[in-house]
Amino acid sequence: MTIPTVSYKQFGDVSQPVAPVGTKRWIVLYIMITAVLLTTLACWNNLSGGSLVEIFKADGDDVPPPHTQYAKMARYLVHKAEWVSMGSLSTVDAIKGFPMVNIISVADSARGEKSTGVLYFYLTMLDYTAQDLHKDNRLTVMLSLDQDKYCTNNGIDPMEPTCARIMISGRADKIENGTDEYAFGSRAMFSRHPAAEKWIKTDGHNFFLCKLNITQIAVLDFYGGPHYVTVEDYMAADADKKLAVAADDNTSSNGERQIPPRFTPTPSTLSTVE
Repeated sequence: MTIPTVSYKQFGDVSQPVAPVGTKRWIVLYIMITAVLLTTLACWNNLSGGSLVEIFKADGDDVPPPHTQYAKMARYLVHKAEWVSMGSLSTVDAIKGFPMVNIISVADSARGEKSTGVLYFYLTMLDYTAQDLHKDNRLTVMLSLDQDKYCTNNGIDPMEPTCARIMISGRADKIENGTDEYAFGSRAMFSRHPAAEKWIKTDGHNFFLCKLNITQIAVLDFYGGPHYVTVEDYMAADADKKLAVAADDNTSSNGERQIPPRFTPTPSTLSTVE
């Protein structure tokens, strides 16, 4: 008589269930199908020029204007801006006449107030930008939609035309202390840049308030080159008016700004400057 061998589990042992052979096959097949789909999607995305559909997602109701509304786009970027890249003509001996650039804090209104479209900023003669502008007050500022990482956070390179930017050229005008405009510009700067109150109180720095008197506005917010906006159209644009969501405004029903896939422009012959 043969007595069968019986194995006993120790207290607390947990048995590991073994998947049936059919289940294992389905798991392997699922993984293979997923890998094929991801590879196909990656190839399709690459062939489409890097993006099937680029979508700009806004925070809350802060939606950029449609790319065809150039004046409103310019006003939108100016009102959002906390700082600009300001270019001047250098007065430093080694690079006299060369373009020079600096980061300058700006404000077109106090935070949360209605846009004016006028950029106010403080300068000091201790800084090379003020020295340059004292000699020649012509300047150009550049503002980008990516200054608050708007484009980067949505997978758009800052150099892409669909990451809107504007270049405003004009002259720096000093505002006289004691005027209504000086009070307005100072309050706007203090609201957005509390440190500015310390700047003007620092002995020996002698900060003074300026504004940008606009001559030309160039807007690049889509493929095909910049568009030039007149000062009149720029000042007339209402940057505070909420955009209505419309199909022809490249805005989806959920408030996202959709940008069509990249395309290759028609080749053109560039003339050589002699």
